[in-house]
Amino acid sequence: MTNPEKLDRRGFIKKSVLGTAGLAVSTQIRTDRTYVQETKSKYPLRLSACCSSLRQRAKVEAVESAYKAGLDGVSVRFNYDLKDPASLRHRKVQLKYRDASLQYGIQINSLMVGARIKSEPNSIVWVMDSIKCARNLGAKVILLALLRSGFPSADEEYKRVIEVLKELAPKASEDGIVFGLECSGSAEEQLRIIEGVNHPSVKIYYDFFNAMHFGYEPLKEIPLLGDAICEVHVKNGRHFMSENIEGEDNPAYPGRKYNDLNHPAIAKEVKKIGYKEWLTLETSVITGDPIADTIKNVDYIRKTYNIFE
Repeated sequence: MTNPEKLDRRGFIKKSVLGTAGLAVSTQIRTDRTYVQETKSKYPLRLSACCSSLRQRAKVEAVESAYKAGLDGVSVRFNYDLKDPASLRHRKVQLKYRDASLQYGIQINSLMVGARIKSEPNSIVWVMDSIKCARNLGAKVILLALLRSGFPSADEEYKRVIEVLKELAPKASEDGIVFGLECSGSAEEQLRIIEGVNHPSVKIYYDFFNAMHFGYEPLKEIPLLGDAICEVHVKNGRHFMSENIEGEDNPAYPGRKYNDLNHPAIAKEVKKIGYKEWLTLETSVITGDPIADTIKNVDYIRKTYNIFE
């Protein structure tokens, strides 16, 4: 019998697939299902959501919530505080996530790590631990946030970030894991880092809404970034995905208004660059019911971002 604490990554993914098939005949779990399965078959995107969008920030219950909302995966926040018994740096917590993933047939597609590699010395240790965790959970992408003050602005800061990533990239590559940099800089500034590191395990985690929020144009940046994009966030501010936000104030730039996020046009650009990975919802809870709100957003995203047709 296989020791459950020594399940390798390949075996984990294989069991995840088998677990998904098993759920189809599990009446106890299926009675909780709230999403129409036919829609999922018609629009075969791989959709996940951030655990915080499901109101289960850094909680294993996010896996069950993702299942109920009709998702295929969940993006989990990597809490690196060892004093917290729920931290994913603890082996027993990783096992809880793995077991929930197998039970519900939900893949943990990425980890979100807020380590400030630009300036925080301990971040190297945290990122190294997140690689082990991603391997154990079957996640292929580790989101590294380089946002606002965490994004380099001076040459020395670019040098620091690039040097750190050059050291870390081979470690991630050994387990087939990619670092996805979520950045607040322009596409050109992001590519400066990617080209500086020059390693296939360092790519961009792109967020259409964030790009617009920081004053950039997603429709122009997507072609520039191209296959450097490893995963994307989809969201629409404090609104459902289907709503028009044009004309609203942009809090990042006083006096500047939001343009409407043209999701059908964005989907076309995403399809043009050959993107076939996860679309991860980082959406707001509008009504107070995260499952119902996610289902509504999932329905819109599956139909609008039908990039595999």
